[in-house]
Amino acid sequence: MMIEKKARRKKRSDRRHVIYKLEVAGLSYIGLTVFERTEKKSVVRRFQKHVSRAKRETGKKWSLCTAIRKHGAEAFTVTPVATVRGKAEAHKVERKLIRKMRPALNTDVRKAA
Repeated sequence: MMIEKKARRKKRSDRRHVIYKLEVAGLSYIGLTVFERTEKKSVVRRFQKHVSRAKRETGKKWSLCTAIRKHGAEAFTVTPVATVRGKAEAHKVERKLIRKMRPALNTDVRKAA
Protein backbone atom coordinates (compact mmCIF):
# COMPACT_ATOMS: atom_id res chain seq x y z
CA MET A 1 0.00 0.00 0.00
CA MET A 2 1.47 3.30 -1.07
CA ILE A 3 0.64 6.51 0.75
CA GLU A 4 0.80 9.63 -1.33
CA LYS A 5 2.11 12.83 0.14
CA LYS A 6 -0.01 15.87 -0.38
CA ALA A 7 1.73 18.50 -2.40
CA ARG A 8 2.42 21.55 -0.26
CA ARG A 9 1.28 24.81 -1.67
CA LYS A 10 4.01 27.33 -2.23
CA LYS A 11 3.76 30.29 0.11
CA ARG A 12 2.75 33.40 -1.72
CA SER A 13 5.21 36.23 -1.49
CA ASP A 14 2.88 38.74 -3.11
CA ARG A 15 0.08 38.83 -0.52
CA ARG A 16 -1.40 42.21 0.23
CA HIS A 17 -0.58 43.85 3.56
CA VAL A 18 -2.25 46.81 5.26
CA ILE A 19 -0.27 49.48 7.08
CA TYR A 20 -2.40 51.08 9.77
CA LYS A 21 -2.30 53.87 12.33
CA LEU A 22 -3.68 53.74 15.88
CA GLU A 23 -4.23 57.03 17.72
CA VAL A 24 -5.15 57.94 21.28
CA ALA A 25 -4.62 61.11 23.35
CA GLY A 26 -2.21 62.64 20.82
CA LEU A 27 -0.11 59.47 20.65
CA SER A 28 0.15 57.20 17.64
CA TYR A 29 1.31 53.75 16.54
CA ILE A 30 2.12 52.49 13.03
CA GLY A 31 1.64 48.78 12.35
CA LEU A 32 1.34 46.19 9.62
CA THR A 33 -1.05 43.28 9.09
CA VAL A 34 -2.13 40.88 6.36
CA PHE A 35 -5.05 41.97 4.16
CA GLU A 36 -8.31 40.12 4.95
CA ARG A 37 -11.21 40.92 2.59
CA THR A 38 -11.18 44.68 3.39
CA GLU A 39 -8.67 47.14 4.82
CA LYS A 40 -10.94 48.08 7.70
CA LYS A 41 -11.67 44.48 8.68
CA SER A 42 -7.95 43.69 8.57
CA VAL A 43 -6.90 46.52 10.88
CA VAL A 44 -9.81 46.09 13.29
CA ARG A 45 -8.96 42.40 13.70
CA ARG A 46 -5.28 43.24 14.29
CA PHE A 47 -6.22 45.92 16.83
CA GLN A 48 -8.37 43.36 18.66
CA LYS A 49 -5.25 41.17 18.93
CA HIS A 50 -3.31 44.12 20.39
CA VAL A 51 -6.10 44.67 22.95
CA SER A 52 -6.22 41.00 23.87
CA ARG A 53 -2.47 40.90 24.39
CA ALA A 54 -2.51 44.08 26.48
CA LYS A 55 -5.14 42.58 28.79
CA ARG A 56 -3.58 39.11 28.93
CA GLU A 57 0.08 40.10 29.40
CA THR A 58 -0.19 42.76 32.07
CA GLY A 59 3.50 42.51 32.93
CA LYS A 60 4.51 43.84 29.51
CA LYS A 61 5.62 47.46 29.60
CA TRP A 62 5.39 48.03 25.84
CA SER A 63 4.12 51.52 25.07
CA LEU A 64 1.12 50.35 23.05
CA CYS A 65 -0.01 47.80 25.66
CA THR A 66 0.34 50.39 28.42
CA ALA A 67 -1.71 52.92 26.42
CA ILE A 68 -4.47 50.36 25.76
CA ARG A 69 -4.69 49.52 29.48
CA LYS A 70 -4.64 53.21 30.49
CA HIS A 71 -7.08 54.68 27.94
CA GLY A 72 -9.18 51.63 27.02
CA ALA A 73 -9.68 50.20 23.54
CA GLU A 74 -12.73 52.37 22.84
CA ALA A 75 -10.61 55.55 23.04
CA PHE A 76 -8.46 54.53 20.05
CA THR A 77 -9.06 55.45 16.43
CA VAL A 78 -7.99 52.79 13.94
CA THR A 79 -7.14 53.98 10.43
CA PRO A 80 -5.81 52.07 7.41
CA VAL A 81 -2.96 54.08 5.86
CA ALA A 82 -1.91 52.04 2.82
CA THR A 83 -2.22 48.65 1.17
CA VAL A 84 1.00 47.19 -0.20
CA ARG A 85 1.59 44.01 -2.21
CA GLY A 86 4.43 41.83 -0.94
CA LYS A 87 5.74 41.32 2.59
CA ALA A 88 9.20 42.80 2.02
CA GLU A 89 7.80 45.90 0.33
CA ALA A 90 5.19 46.32 3.09
CA HIS A 91 7.87 46.20 5.80
CA LYS A 92 9.94 48.74 3.86
CA VAL A 93 6.98 51.14 3.64
CA GLU A 94 6.14 50.60 7.33
CA ARG A 95 9.72 51.43 8.42
CA LYS A 96 9.71 54.51 6.18
CA LEU A 97 6.47 55.75 7.80
CA ILE A 98 7.84 55.09 11.29
CA ARG A 99 10.99 57.09 10.50
CA LYS A 100 8.91 59.94 9.06
CA MET A 101 6.14 60.09 11.69
CA ARG A 102 8.13 59.02 14.80
CA PRO A 103 5.03 57.54 16.52
CA ALA A 104 5.39 57.59 20.30
CA LEU A 105 3.77 54.18 20.86
CA ASN A 106 6.10 52.21 18.56
CA THR A 107 8.70 50.52 20.74
CA ASP A 108 11.01 50.00 17.77
CA VAL A 109 11.31 53.64 16.67
CA ARG A 110 15.06 53.56 17.30
CA LYS A 111 15.47 50.41 15.15
CA ALA A 112 13.66 52.00 12.20
CA ALA A 113 16.01 55.00 12.06
